[in-house]
Amino acid sequence: MLNRVQHDGVQWMLKPWGLCVSLYSRRGSCGIMGIMSLKYNIIEGFVRFWNKVSRDGVKRRIYEHLEKPPVVQEIPSYLYKKFNVSKIELGNDLLFVIGPRKNPCDKAVLYIAGGGGRAKPGKRHFKLVSRLVKQGGLTVYLGFYPCAPDVNVRFSLRWLQKVYAEMLKDFPSKKTVFAGDSAGANLALSLCNRVVSKPAKVIAVSPAIGFAHGEVRKPLEAAEKSDPLISMKTLDLILDSWCKNVSLDSPDVEPVNINYEGYPPVQLFYGTKDMFFPHMDALIANIEAGGAKLEMHRKNAIHNWPILQETREGRRAVKQMVDFIERQVIR
Repeated sequence: MLNRVQHDGVQWMLKPWGLCVSLYSRRGSCGIMGIMSLKYNIIEGFVRFWNKVSRDGVKRRIYEHLEKPPVVQEIPSYLYKKFNVSKIELGNDLLFVIGPRKNPCDKAVLYIAGGGGRAKPGKRHFKLVSRLVKQGGLTVYLGFYPCAPDVNVRFSLRWLQKVYAEMLKDFPSKKTVFAGDSAGANLALSLCNRVVSKPAKVIAVSPAIGFAHGEVRKPLEAAEKSDPLISMKTLDLILDSWCKNVSLDSPDVEPVNINYEGYPPVQLFYGTKDMFFPHMDALIANIEAGGAKLEMHRKNAIHNWPILQETREGRRAVKQMVDFIERQVIR
């Protein structure tokens, strides 16, 4: 019996024209949202236009950003002004605990920002975290985890295990959630595999999957053409540094290869214009095979679309995350 739940619906009403459109995926139970907001379409359109006139200028800038990431050692000042913030040193890296000033709820989120395992959190991550705290009354643990080229993924996971140990001093595991985007989604899923006391839920936004070479890699090479953000060159940079001395088939690297038996409910966000989309079916099938409850939100969108908080889709994704966290789990 499948534990899959599809929100966002499979039926959309275009009110101005009174047109009702039903969209179904090839899987039969996951609605493809082909109608995106004007703001989202402007953003995607600009990115694609810039790639076209500048010979993949956006993809090149993302590669350069990850090749030589900026030094980030602080969160924006507005987070200090709006929320209660604690800054903790764990080894050589920083952990920020961000919570509401009034009426905090009894749940905490370990948010793991993406960045290819090479870059620290950026402004869009901070906006998303701010909304999680404000809308959900959540306490968010935002770790500036150690990154490549200084360390590999396993070192990062061990550091995140220490963060989770800090969380458990103040919150029982049943009140905690792991969440992350892109490479951070991989870490959230892999971290849950490592810890004995599982969190109540896991949220994975656009996980990066299908790393192994050979036949597994070919769908990524084909899908790269439709992805305006990520290039195979960028992916190789990440794999050669963050995954150094670690098998690409390891569950520490590849979420598809995790055994999801005993996992808490998983909320998965992904887009059909993402280079990693071709392998998403394999991830979904494996999560379901392990018996974990799965809630999916699929959009006709690019990689990591939920962190675009300037769009309607991004803001709604945060609401869906908060609703997912607040919903009581029936075991």
